Amino acid sequence: MAQTRWPGLWRRTPRPWHGMTPAVWWRLWARNRFAVSPGRWPMALAVTALAPLNAAAGRWQRSRYGKVVAVAAIDPPPLFIIGHWRSGTTLLHELLALDPQFRCPTTYQCMAPAHFLLTEGFVTRRLGFLLPPHRPLDGMRLGWGLPQEDEFALANLGALSPYLAWAFPRRGGAWEENLDPRSFPPAARDHWRRALLTFLRALTLSGPGRLVLKSPPHTARLGLLVEMFPGARFIHLVRHPHQMVPSFVAAWRRMADAVGLQSRCREDLEEALLDLGSALYRRFDADREGLDPGRIVELRYEDLAADPAGEVEGVYGSFGLPHSERIRPLVQAYRAEVGPYPMSRHDPSPLLRRAIAERWGAYARRYGYDLDAGPERRT
Repeated sequence: MAQTRWPGLWRRTPRPWHGMTPAVWWRLWARNRFAVSPGRWPMALAVTALAPLNAAAGRWQRSRYGKVVAVAAIDPPPLFIIGHWRSGTTLLHELLALDPQFRCPTTYQCMAPAHFLLTEGFVTRRLGFLLPPHRPLDGMRLGWGLPQEDEFALANLGALSPYLAWAFPRRGGAWEENLDPRSFPPAARDHWRRALLTFLRALTLSGPGRLVLKSPPHTARLGLLVEMFPGARFIHLVRHPHQMVPSFVAAWRRMADAVGLQSRCREDLEEALLDLGSALYRRFDADREGLDPGRIVELRYEDLAADPAGEVEGVYGSFGLPHSERIRPLVQAYRAEVGPYPMSRHDPSPLLRRAIAERWGAYARRYGYDLDAGPERRT
């Protein structure tokens, strides 16, 4: 795939790595042998220059709020949106964020997880012009105050994450090794847990509302999240593999092109992403067996895109959430503002179709998708 030319705004737009401290940035850089492509050195130098400021602001926040954050209660327990990439998790996150009873981490909070309690208001009021209006990977809205994946916060706090592969997309390796903290070395596992808990506790101080978190990698961490948050609830999004998988591959390339410190992706990208998706659902399926059915609800992407208000009302009913009648006018206003959610169509190559049949056959059968007939038919 040819690399896209960045619009002028993207040349000065903050990337996910701009929220790292020197120690976190140095580890990421050194782990990848400083293999920055020539055209990406300005980005690398900008991250390097900003890292000490993140560290200083982080120390300031800890000195001011550290004791309060350490004892903050995450109550009620979070609501987690999970599912494979490109299965509609972003759409659902934005819809639930419309309801004031919920609090979703924002783009700024996830990019500056170490100091957002101190700096969010100042930066977002003055530097909103730095962000483009849409995400590079799929055209969804982008803004400092819009909902964002807490996975970016974890990466900026130095936790292992598969998203670190976007920084150096040409590097090989098994990206799925960074999925499940239960398989990490003990020190890395403990750091991941501390990073998530500290970030969520800080979020509870930023305003009222039940936390709603969205991260596809959390799909592989179901059992760990149940252990950490005994009262948590989960919304699992599914989509036809013939659309979900090729959309994921295309979006990964676009994201790597936009935020990567290398100019091209690895040659075996498609295979690596298939492995990542397979690992995601091996862990999910193992954890799902022991989960109380009342703690998880499943939605189809196709149904959510066609009737977002109805599907969200169904979630409210399944979990007994209050004030479900308020969501329909909020969703209608949202759709009037941003327009209908695009139902993209992909035509997988014969080779990718065979790979999907091998890797995603059980998923398709379980969720009622016919891999022979294509995405327009359900079994």
